[in-house]
Amino acid sequence: MLEKKLLFAPGPVITDKRVKDAAMAPDICHRRPMFEDMYGELRDNLIKLFKGSKETHTTFVVSGSGTSSNETVLSSVVEDGKKVLLITNGEFGNRLRGIIECYGMGITVVEHEWAETVDLQRVENELKSDKDISLISMVFHETSTGMVNPVHEVGMLAKKYDKMFHVDTVSAIGGEDIDVIRDNIDFCNGVPNKAVGGQPGVAFVCVRRTALSKIENVKRRNIYLNLQHHVREAEKHNQTPNTPSVVMFITLNEALKVLFEEGQANVIARYKENAAIIRKGMRDLGLKFLLDDEKLMSNTVSSVFLPVGINVDDFLNIMDNEGYVLYKGKGPLIDKNLFQAANMGQIHAADSREFIKVLGRVLGEMLKTRI
Repeated sequence: MLEKKLLFAPGPVITDKRVKDAAMAPDICHRRPMFEDMYGELRDNLIKLFKGSKETHTTFVVSGSGTSSNETVLSSVVEDGKKVLLITNGEFGNRLRGIIECYGMGITVVEHEWAETVDLQRVENELKSDKDISLISMVFHETSTGMVNPVHEVGMLAKKYDKMFHVDTVSAIGGEDIDVIRDNIDFCNGVPNKAVGGQPGVAFVCVRRTALSKIENVKRRNIYLNLQHHVREAEKHNQTPNTPSVVMFITLNEALKVLFEEGQANVIARYKENAAIIRKGMRDLGLKFLLDDEKLMSNTVSSVFLPVGINVDDFLNIMDNEGYVLYKGKGPLIDKNLFQAANMGQIHAADSREFIKVLGRVLGEMLKTRI
């Protein structure tokens, strides 16, 4: 029997009842006007989410996780003989690297330590010195650390040096201020099941129309995840190249409607309020954060060290039994007793305050046991 728990983890998230109800939609055929009408509305809503316009941008949905949308972009937009300039400072930047290297494309990595601030001068130096770079790629919110990266500043460098720009906004879209026009982003991708407040199973991509002419001659490297094919089918008649996850398209569209009714700015404000409650509570409990500068912290993920002597796995299991699902640190943070608390989806101020109460009680009991 599945138990209901409060998901204070960076995805999947607690969804609105309307989103859950949307999953009970009638079975429909994806090759009929009913699907096409819905997909057309969904694509328009995605453009609105990214603050683009139908004149300047197009969107499509891929059946798969966020990694599938990253692979769709990265495998489809770089010509042979050209390179990707990849900026990394965590797990999901490294995942982009894995995709690029898997396809055997040229790559230059501006690599940083996890949770290290991006060095914009190093980025510009590479752009100045290597004329083979055609695409810059980076993660907006590096979920593994909770850090927000300087996307706007890198976007201005992309504009200055006439490079295409790809941003992974998988855990940022819906929870951070993202504007594909202002930030000069050519390819931007995300998922429903994080800050958008939807369910897992699909991912989506927003593409600047002027970038399409730049990638016309890129050879096709795969079948299912080819960006150009997805764009053609979506633009031609609101269709997908292959059988889509129809129900998840419907629930994504409903999640976007719920988000827009609350208001994008209001959702972000709610996330900020939740994060402030959680972080103040954690400081009052004497916990230390991975990031020293709160300006670098996202609106939705707090990365925190447990007190010495408390085992992170034991802690997560106890919190789970209390009804709260949290995340364990990744990569080099695994052995540093770090956990993550997220406040994405349908989490509100009262939930965050109650979470802090439970957290304080559990930590107190574990510290007593340690002694």
